[in-house]
Amino acid sequence: MVLASACVSVLLAAWALASLLGQTARRWHERFGSELGRGLQQSFLYLDTVRLFRLNLALLAAVAAAAAWLTGQPLAVLLALALVGSAPSLAIAWLRHRRLTRLVGQLPDAAMLIAGALRSGGSLSQAIAQAARELPSPAGRELDLVMREQRLGVSLDEAVSHLERRAPIEEVTLLAAAVRISQESGGNLAETLERLAESLRRKAAIEGKIDALTAQGRLQGWVMALLPLVVAMALFVIEPDAMRPLFATWQGWVVCAVVLVMEGLGLYFIRRIVAIDV
Repeated sequence: MVLASACVSVLLAAWALASLLGQTARRWHERFGSELGRGLQQSFLYLDTVRLFRLNLALLAAVAAAAAWLTGQPLAVLLALALVGSAPSLAIAWLRHRRLTRLVGQLPDAAMLIAGALRSGGSLSQAIAQAARELPSPAGRELDLVMREQRLGVSLDEAVSHLERRAPIEEVTLLAAAVRISQESGGNLAETLERLAESLRRKAAIEGKIDALTAQGRLQGWVMALLPLVVAMALFVIEPDAMRPLFATWQGWVVCAVVLVMEGLGLYFIRRIVAIDV
């Protein structure tokens, strides 16, 4: 009787654990697909999220097995899983940042092209369409998407608002505000866009000088953050017996966690100090 009760308890516990893991996996799959799909669409990358999810699962399993085989420590396996699990979101964020940076660099040329088309007698829609044809991606693709939305019946004001949501940066907001004000109250939009293009070029030049002046500070931050890790790896190769308690005991893991947190905070504050907004 006791054995039967124990078997039933074990089966119920296994069923509850399997159900919990299944629900967690489904929620993770849905969140992975929605967030990754949204990020890919915003970057105009059309990839199969289901295949990417399976690839991520295979990579997680391979990294967990490698970490378990190399270290034999559960904490090392969890850390490796956390790093690999966050890799898709970090990659999407990097691609989006890179795309927005390229868009900022192309906006002065876009404003000048639209202003030139307006001065030659074309309408605003024709000017935007001409700029979309002449500019490369991402600016050309964004302007082309604005014109496609307008051809589908969306007003120009609403299409420009969609552009602002896709690219939430100050330069796009200024361009959209100029177009919106011209639609509502009139005025010389060509002259406004030419002045905006000149202001954006001056802003980009000032930001370039600031980046050059603060490059040493950013490099010092990365050196400060990576130097303890490099030294720890070198000492682990030179004196593995002396360094093994740092990775094989819970006290060592606590020390590593504290060091990582402090290094992360130091890098964050250094980057905040050298990040000068124009």
